[in-house]
Amino acid sequence: MAIKLIALDLDGTLLTSEKIVSPRTLAAIAAARARGVYVTIATGRMFKGAEVFGKQIEANAPLVCCNGGVVEPIGAEKPIFARKLRPEAVRGILQLCHDRNWYVNWYIDNMVYVEHIDNDYFYAYRTVPDLKLEATGDRFLDYTENVLQCVVRDLDGHVQEMVEVIAAEFPDDVTAQQNTGCSADITPRGVSKALGLDWLAKKLGVAPEEVMACGDGDNDLSMLRYAGTAVVPANGLPEAKALATYAADSNDEDGIAKAIEELVLR
Repeated sequence: MAIKLIALDLDGTLLTSEKIVSPRTLAAIAAARARGVYVTIATGRMFKGAEVFGKQIEANAPLVCCNGGVVEPIGAEKPIFARKLRPEAVRGILQLCHDRNWYVNWYIDNMVYVEHIDNDYFYAYRTVPDLKLEATGDRFLDYTENVLQCVVRDLDGHVQEMVEVIAAEFPDDVTAQQNTGCSADITPRGVSKALGLDWLAKKLGVAPEEVMACGDGDNDLSMLRYAGTAVVPANGLPEAKALATYAADSNDEDGIAKAIEELVLR
């Protein structure tokens, strides 16, 4: 069955280690779009963090952000699909992190909230040209409505411990995913990239068998299972590679470009 929708994870997949989209990848995506294929991004990042790359690849479908909890077109004023954390759960998470001196930030619309700003924790955000950070200080519990995602951070290898405590405290409210070793995303329970991607595919009239999902990490597993074509770069996690229907070269070797050339453009 022909591929009609390509969903691209960002870090470790579409982006090289230098956080750029290679010229060959841009050319392959442009050729796919010219054939009428929908192209989108599916990422754990908030919309503002994905938009810059969505514009680079000229995505012609709404972006799937916050690990599937948000679907938003470029240029729109608000998402067309969104799942949010219960305010009571957010208050509990923020208070727990405050009491244990854990670093946490959270997203409301396109604003990043944090108790205090420490730029060491935001190195990955260097690709966002107009990142909006707001330090709440002791008033952090005043900002708990309409939260899309929380992110816990630690630079000393304790993220998994943080995740386990939060998951145990709020088992009916949250899912933890995308543990990078120094951060993990806390999303509403049931949210996954497959959820957002399925919502988008149905809106576009595309069947799962016509979707090509490209990803490398633990938060990509759901959409790799969902899609008819699962592309995983050589740098992907073993769990992701086990789901691959196409084993691509690494993100630093134009793996995604070659996959599009072979699977979509031939």
